[in-house]
Amino acid sequence: MEILKGKKILLGVSGGIAAFKACELLRLLVKSEALVRVVMTRSATKFVTPLTFSSLGAELVTADMWDVGRDSLDHVKWAEWADMFVVAPATANIIAKMATGIADEVLSTQLLAFSGPILLAPAMNVNMWNNYATQRNIAELNRNGVHFVGPTRGHLANLTIAEGRMNEPQNILGRICGILANRSDLTGVRILVTAGPTIEPLDPVRFISNRSSGKMGYAIARAARERGADVTLISGPVSISTPPEVKLIEIETAFQMKKAVSDSFKSVDAVIMAAAVADFKPKTYVRQKIKKGEKGLSLALVKNPDILEELASKKGKKIMVGFALETENLETFARKKMREKKLDMIIANDPTRKGAEFGSDFNKVIIFRKSKKALDLPLMPKNELAHKILDELVLLLKRRR
Repeated sequence: MEILKGKKILLGVSGGIAAFKACELLRLLVKSEALVRVVMTRSATKFVTPLTFSSLGAELVTADMWDVGRDSLDHVKWAEWADMFVVAPATANIIAKMATGIADEVLSTQLLAFSGPILLAPAMNVNMWNNYATQRNIAELNRNGVHFVGPTRGHLANLTIAEGRMNEPQNILGRICGILANRSDLTGVRILVTAGPTIEPLDPVRFISNRSSGKMGYAIARAARERGADVTLISGPVSISTPPEVKLIEIETAFQMKKAVSDSFKSVDAVIMAAAVADFKPKTYVRQKIKKGEKGLSLALVKNPDILEELASKKGKKIMVGFALETENLETFARKKMREKKLDMIIANDPTRKGAEFGSDFNKVIIFRKSKKALDLPLMPKNELAHKILDELVLLLKRRR
């Protein structure tokens, strides 16, 4: 990501089982050409060794304030070197130390000496997370301008499903970019984003769907929230964590998607339809599992509602953005869809292109805008592409105002 190129990041790792996820976060930061130094607590080294972080591209790694051969002031010099401090995972212990100003080992000392933006990715047992002392400490840090990402609800170390799971490295990376970019150009703007596939049941065990992963829509929702927007995300079934501070509405079928969009439409300023809504559904739903016959199966399909077409009639001054997935005649079909659905902008992509296949973290798109030259973008990470799309949305909102 361009915003991270050359940025100096201190990655703090405190002692929890989620420390293994810090390895993936480091990999993503290094891949984005950030300069990363890792500061570990002693307990963190019980889960992941310093050598692991060195092998993954960290410039320097420390876990001891008294490392042999180090300058006597290195415990604060690193804090002066960095542009941003990220702690992932942030345990209840390190959060408590930060809130009360304790500096009794290298990570808490560096944090106390650091004056730039700090992002914490909490990870702990649900009871520790809900404890009054932890919540009081978090409230204090929030008042002091410390940023938080997560935790999320999911499988914890004891195999229970509860809040306390560290957010995924990709989400943390997106939050880092948003903080470093200091973007607030969507503050106060209400945005509705749809994502993922819809599924149309044939019988209790079978359904018709498509190969959408939902990654593009989720990246847009996450980026919009990072830039200050009030985001509602309507999503079909996916395996992605909900972006922080985004309102999620889960659906399955096209009719459920239509209702959820219709219910939210009046209260938003812009709609970004990134979902891959199934065009057809089975004409008849069979209440019992269909048995395999010797002669095969004939399946009658009927059209699903065209959500964009129905929104066009009540668009008003709202900005509407659509997606066009095509495997041929990309520009012709995309521009046709933009005219027919009265869209302000459409993002067209071909999933058969190398690197931009279904499920990829990258995409290659062309953005078509009314009376403007098409914007043909190179292959890039979906998190980065999300911001490119939102840059165009900001221009549309300015013109509309």
